[in-house]
Amino acid sequence: MNYDELKFYGQGIHHAKTKEIVFFELLLRKEDNKNIFPKDSYLSMISQQEEHQQYVKWLQKTLTRILEANPTKRFSFNLDPQELEYEEPFDLLENLKEYKQRLIIEITEKPPMKRNYPYFSAVNVEAFKKIAQYGYQIALDDIGQGINSLDNVLELKNYFQIVKFSALSFQKKVSEDILQKIIVLFASIAVQLDKTFVVEGIENQKFASWLETNVCCYHQGYLYSTPEKIVTIDY
Repeated sequence: MNYDELKFYGQGIHHAKTKEIVFFELLLRKEDNKNIFPKDSYLSMISQQEEHQQYVKWLQKTLTRILEANPTKRFSFNLDPQELEYEEPFDLLENLKEYKQRLIIEITEKPPMKRNYPYFSAVNVEAFKKIAQYGYQIALDDIGQGINSLDNVLELKNYFQIVKFSALSFQKKVSEDILQKIIVLFASIAVQLDKTFVVEGIENQKFASWLETNVCCYHQGYLYSTPEKIVTIDY
């Protein structure tokens, strides 16, 4: 992976009523294209621990620069479940502990390719415990997809604070009525668990207005931050 080509851009997570940005999700992109996640390079990196070690060094340096340059802002960044099978992310979190009040660790939904936890365990609970012990907030990305199933959400309920639901994947597979019922279900679970609920993939005002009327959640999506308007984070 050529780290000189990588850059983080920020997409805001917005308060539904005030539209103010509550925090930014840091999106990993090639510097010359805000729209494209470098998935092939990223997959190669997380597949090989030695290469992942180099990525974590770049990540620590870059996150530190972002946090120092933006002292009043909060950010989330993604960790893939495969990364939780390595030691380097925990070294990273240890080294960034002074910023833990402004960093949210967002765990994505793809199951790890190689894992060290027991076969009959559906998720690496110990990794979540460790992150929580460092004092960071944890967000579960794409609830209801991949490893972030409802069963795992309930298994991990003592360790995370935020659940994120992506409407985009479901919009392609179900009717609007069914999608709304799914969102209401996950939102009610978040309320029962006393978690913050974020809906991603909001691309039009009609959907945003329905959410504002029917669901207690933060908003994220192209309605607020199109690819062309994703914030260039200073660092």
